[in-house]
Amino acid sequence: MITYRIMEKEKYGRISLEDVSRQAPITGVENFTLSDNGAKIEDYTFDFQHPNMIEGIAFAICIQGTARVKINLQEYHIEPNTIVTLLPNYLLEICDHSDNWLVEFIFISFDFVSDLKLIAEIDLFDKVGKITCLKIKEEEMLNLLDFHAFIVKKYKRENHLYREEITKNLLHTLVYEVLQLFTSSEIIADGKALTRSEKLLTNFIGLLFQFHRQERSIQFYADKMFLTPKYLSKVIRKASGKSVSQWIDEMVIMEAKAMLKSSNLTVLQISEKLNFPNASFFGSYFRKRTGMSPIQYRES
Repeated sequence: MITYRIMEKEKYGRISLEDVSRQAPITGVENFTLSDNGAKIEDYTFDFQHPNMIEGIAFAICIQGTARVKINLQEYHIEPNTIVTLLPNYLLEICDHSDNWLVEFIFISFDFVSDLKLIAEIDLFDKVGKITCLKIKEEEMLNLLDFHAFIVKKYKRENHLYREEITKNLLHTLVYEVLQLFTSSEIIADGKALTRSEKLLTNFIGLLFQFHRQERSIQFYADKMFLTPKYLSKVIRKASGKSVSQWIDEMVIMEAKAMLKSSNLTVLQISEKLNFPNASFFGSYFRKRTGMSPIQYRES
C-alpha cells in the first residue's frame, strides 16, 4: 500500500517550482531545481493519485522500475530509458508504479528557457508537446545522466564565486541536449510510428487542452481540424476506444477536480472559469460524471 504525506491545502493539486524546490536536494538557484542521485515518489509530498497541474517545465528520465501515468488524460507506460516531458499547465496523475521506480529530473520555469535561441527555431509546445514520452537509446540515457551528475557536482561546490552562473549555463546545455533528442526523433507509440488515427487523436488532445474551458462541442473541434464531426468521432474512437464527448468530459472534470483541490475558488468561480452558464448547471454536470457534488469532492 503506497502512502503519501499530505501538503497544505492551498498547494494540493498543483506542482510549482517553489513546491519542488522546498523538497528537492538541489535548490537555491533561481528558476530551476533538479534531483540528486535519483528521486523516489515517496520522497515528495504531492498526492499523485489525484490530478496535479504542472506550473513549470519538467524533464524526467526513468532509470529503473516502471510506472503507469496519465498526462493530459492520455495513459503512458514508463520504463527505463524513457524521457517524460511536462509543459506548463499539463495535468499529471500517477496511476501505478513499481516499488523500485526511480527517476532523475530537472524542473525549470518557462522564463529560464524563454531566452534560448533554440526555442525560436522550433515550436517547443508543438514538437515536444506532441511526444510527451520519448524512448531513447541506453547510450543516450547514460550520456544525459552523466551530464546531470556533472551539473550536480558543480552545484555542490560551496562558496564558489560563479557557482550559480556555471550551473545555469550547464543546465542550458542539458536542455539543448534533451531538445535535440526530440527534434531528431519521430513521434512513436509502443515503438512504432503513429497511424493517421493516432496522429489525429494527438492533435485533438492538443486542441482540447487549449480550448476545453471554452468549448465542449464536437463541431468546434471538428472545424478546427477541418474534419466533419462524424469523421472526427469515428477516428477518435478508433484510436482511443473513447468518444469525443468522453474525452471532452474527462478533460473538463480533471480541470474541475484540480481547481477544487488546489484552490479556494468557489464553485461559482470555477463554473465561470469553465464557461458553464451557472453554478447549478456545473454542479449537475460534475455530479453526473463523478457521482458526487463539487463540494463533496472538495471535502472528500
